[in-house]
Amino acid sequence: MDMNTVVGSHDLLFITLDTLRYDVAEELAATGRTPHLSALLPGGRWEPRHSPASFTYAAHHAFFAGFLPTPAAPG
Repeated sequence: MDMNTVVGSHDLLFITLDTLRYDVAEELAATGRTPHLSALLPGGRWEPRHSPASFTYAAHHAFFAGFLPTPAAPG
């Protein structure tokens, strides 16, 4: 998704899930326990990523400063 085409032409809702671990989120999605949330995910799946900070307050500041989570796998 090219956010340059979205920002300014669509309403945005920023949702954060504090302390939600990837392994737990992936298991819940795989067992069908989060159908509405999974429907919003690209391909209906979670993607492992590394946050630029290790706690919520700093991670949010990094996000809004443009430092986005990076893919856990190289490439």
